[in-house]
Amino acid sequence: MTGFMCDIVTPEALLVSEEAELVVVPGVEGEMGFLKGHASLVSVLADGEARVKPAEGGDVKRYALQGGYVEVGGDKVIILADRALLSSEIDAAAVRAELATIEEKLSSLSENEVAKTTLAADKAWCNVQLKVAEAA
Repeated sequence: MTGFMCDIVTPEALLVSEEAELVVVPGVEGEMGFLKGHASLVSVLADGEARVKPAEGGDVKRYALQGGYVEVGGDKVIILADRALLSSEIDAAAVRAELATIEEKLSSLSENEVAKTTLAADKAWCNVQLKVAEAA
């Protein structure tokens, strides 16, 4: 094995399990990058973009992530995300439409009412997807 294993897991499914040369994730204090042999750690993820460079070469794969943790140990990186999506699977037009709907709903609610919904998290997820889609 020339690289290390990288898994990206959401509550719904195992999104990725592949050998990687480099993995970069959005940490709460900035980006963190991992190469083979990195010291063990567990850290909280921020919403943002993860990048995985395949060990066999080829283009870097970009993923939109929302929330979660990263665990590094031995020759494996596990990204446990609340939500994750490969950049090529992001439909920017559909995300913009969803974002407009969310913003319309948010504008009609009080702060108290907003706190009782997932609209703020949904808006953040839309923004992350658009940022990753535009960077790809």
